[in-house]
Amino acid sequence: MSEWKEIILENITTQIGDGLHGTPKYDPNGEYYFINGNNLKDGQIFIKEDTKRVTKEIAEKHKKPLTKRTILLGINGTIGNLAYYNSEKCMLGKSACYINVSEEETDISFLYYHLLNEDFQHYIKMIATGTTIPNVPLRGIRKYSFNLPSLSEQQAISSVLSSLDNKKNLLHRQNQTLEQMAETLYESWCNDKDLTSRISDLIDLQNGYAFKSKSFQDFGEHRVLKIKNISGGIVDIETSDFVNEETVSTIDEKFKIKTGDVLFAMTGAKIGKMGIIPKTNSELWLNQRVGLFKEKYNGSRFLAYLHLKSDYGKDYIDNAATGSAQPNISGTGIENCEFPAISKQEIIDYSNQLAPLYEKLIFNLGQIQKLETLRDTLLPKLMNGEVRIESNG
Repeated sequence: MSEWKEIILENITTQIGDGLHGTPKYDPNGEYYFINGNNLKDGQIFIKEDTKRVTKEIAEKHKKPLTKRTILLGINGTIGNLAYYNSEKCMLGKSACYINVSEEETDISFLYYHLLNEDFQHYIKMIATGTTIPNVPLRGIRKYSFNLPSLSEQQAISSVLSSLDNKKNLLHRQNQTLEQMAETLYESWCNDKDLTSRISDLIDLQNGYAFKSKSFQDFGEHRVLKIKNISGGIVDIETSDFVNEETVSTIDEKFKIKTGDVLFAMTGAKIGKMGIIPKTNSELWLNQRVGLFKEKYNGSRFLAYLHLKSDYGKDYIDNAATGSAQPNISGTGIENCEFPAISKQEIIDYSNQLAPLYEKLIFNLGQIQKLETLRDTLLPKLMNGEVRIESNG
């Protein structure tokens, strides 16, 4: 085993700099994307529906020295998000910085995982300045010190962690394919139909339970799922809050959530966001302002899910929501969403075809969360040398 030596981050990088200060001239038809910290997730650059575009001319004018050995880091507002620079069609905004990693004795994947680890994440949040929008100074990032093993041991460590992330990414790609198949089926069934039915033909909307603050605790067997846990079509169980046994013993079973259920955000900035419960054995409960699809036929919740995900469904939610500062939609409002006119037998047939696609997707979601939990458990142990990996060097 090699000895780990203390280094300063700037000594294993060729440059650490931030993105453009100011606002470029946007162009909805531009071929480059103006990315910030909220576009960085799970090591990748994610382009969202509302990501601004710029022309090639603007992007070239404000070009930063990004290379295949660049790590991007969120430093303003959204702090700590990370991604490898893997797209030349991006222009970097001021809420992210770039870290160009030296080729000498530094494995870029090892450094990525070290920056993802809690030690660095805690450090940058601690040195951030500003209360309304916290900002991490570049000088603090450059002077960050940590222990670095030999190159061969770095590569051995990053190989273990990368293998877990690669498996997770493969499952994500499988799920994207399954979603696309389901959306294609939905469109083939429903696109040319008149909107004379209602979502209530498919589901009832169950509102959540108003848990009192005193019911929550730091650990336990029972978890409460809130709007904050819904993201990207998935419900993140691992970040949910715990509630005590005494409270749930008095709650109606209708508020209980199981594997494969679909949840709907009924208020706030995330209104209309939906998520599917991964395969799980956890005891889960529904919080207030979160809706639960109670299907009327096996798989019909997925027909409702696909319809509310469609452009029509999104427009309906925006128009049906009330309140400007804090938009809200009621369960009745969701149930009243117009739906294509298809017969009861068609609803049953179509739902039966969707069910196996989503059964596979739900299983994959459970596997993804297991891989994430394993990686997050291993990460700090590998980064502080508590668990050592034999290298070939």
